[in-house]
Amino acid sequence: MELHDALRELVTAHGPGMMQDSAGFRGVLDDVLEEDQATTGEINLLVDAVRFDVLTSLDDLLSGGATPDRAVEETGARLARERGGDDRVSASWAAAVLGFAVGKVPEAVVLRYRSQRAPGTHRPPPTTAPPVQSPPPSWPPVQQPLVQQPPMQSPPTSWPQVPQQGVTTAPPGVGIPGAPYSSVPSRGFPPPRKRSVAVWVAAAVAVVVVIAGAIVAVVLIAGGGDDPSADDDGDKASPSATEATVDVEPDAIDERYDALAAGISTGAGECEAGTPTSGQSEVVDCTLDAATLQLVTWSDEAAFTNARETRLDYRAGTITQVEDASALYTFDPEPAGSNDAALVYWDSTAALQSATIRGEGGAEFDTVRALFDDASPRVSVPSGPGNEKLREFIGINMDIAGCTRSHTYFDGESEEDNCTADVDGVVVSVGRFTTREGLRKQRAYYKGEYDAASTQGGGGPWRFGEGRTEGAYYGYLNAEGTTATVYWDWNEAQCFCYGIAWSFDGKLKLVEDWWPSEE
Repeated sequence: MELHDALRELVTAHGPGMMQDSAGFRGVLDDVLEEDQATTGEINLLVDAVRFDVLTSLDDLLSGGATPDRAVEETGARLARERGGDDRVSASWAAAVLGFAVGKVPEAVVLRYRSQRAPGTHRPPPTTAPPVQSPPPSWPPVQQPLVQQPPMQSPPTSWPQVPQQGVTTAPPGVGIPGAPYSSVPSRGFPPPRKRSVAVWVAAAVAVVVVIAGAIVAVVLIAGGGDDPSADDDGDKASPSATEATVDVEPDAIDERYDALAAGISTGAGECEAGTPTSGQSEVVDCTLDAATLQLVTWSDEAAFTNARETRLDYRAGTITQVEDASALYTFDPEPAGSNDAALVYWDSTAALQSATIRGEGGAEFDTVRALFDDASPRVSVPSGPGNEKLREFIGINMDIAGCTRSHTYFDGESEEDNCTADVDGVVVSVGRFTTREGLRKQRAYYKGEYDAASTQGGGGPWRFGEGRTEGAYYGYLNAEGTTATVYWDWNEAQCFCYGIAWSFDGKLKLVEDWWPSEE
């Protein structure tokens, strides 16, 4: 029986409460699982998944409309970060196994991640060396559009009516689980007889005494009465000469990390040298008020780039800006509905350095942001739309100057902005996904809301005049009659952009009249 099937049987027999305590969960696995059903590494991974409350994160994402595959991917990425590594495939497998055990994730998702995982480190070595694996790319991977879009047309002055149109998506593939392993017990050797030990020890002592006497005689003749402490001093000096010392005084830190901020140590309490890991040449950890600061100097460009890509995860609650000279990333757990810590990350390409301020004890993002601003950083949090395609999309029916940057609300977005409409009572948000698939899922969600609404406005594709279909449009009123929503998006290549306008007074006609029409 496969591990995920065995775990599901355990949950069926004992209830999902067995996965609320990591220590108890470990005990159950150790007692119940057969030796060939799970490796020690797999059990450790599953126990960590319980300890870091993976099921809660998975349930939140699924409740928010994410597909099981997407929810497992995002939850796995978080688990990998919590464990201090970058093996997202194995972490996603663990999330899928727990999700399958409680009936929230289909078996196909478990099998797909199972087939992608590398074997455990304690399995028997293969007869030939396995291929070297590259580090995983930053989440989410860029996907090519399923349909090639024609060139952009300049917007005319008229706007279309909207007929009906639907959207479909494709299911994930299925992989094959790996095979179990076995280990070979070692054999011991009988102890030697005591008589032979005594004889050989006596002989060895005699030889050592003779050799030692000869060495002393040679030293006395050659060295005269020289002070032997000179050699001792030399021996003691050599280790200290090779040990590098990291200066953690505020002035020294500010000087070394000037490429990141004018006063990086501002507000810092105690700072100490951290232990560099692979790709790092220096690590400095400092305490701040309700937060921590970590400074890293990377050993080469490849390590620096990989660390940046790993950090820019495009989960909900983020602001991300990447330029040639630097990158900035912020995370606010409130819009994401997350228990993760608020943080600000920024770096310098030329200096191969990065800084991370991470909130402690449930500190809010505004507290972390204030610490970032106090350091006088060389980068700034963007205040308006950044992506050129998104700016073009906004310009179709709004003034870009009326839009301000905000933390993303949906997983997979690279940017989100709040915009001011020129009509009182209309609130607008626009955003951009990193992939076309992300936009298609967004469109499918709002089409579903439109189809289920008892009061509908326009629905279907929109066009410039009599031209081609440019995107989807759905207007509807919620069941309570309190919120009117108009959703629209754009098929333009590499945009993946959408907009949502609301009237929280339930005035659907007001919002639809605001959206550009033939008048």
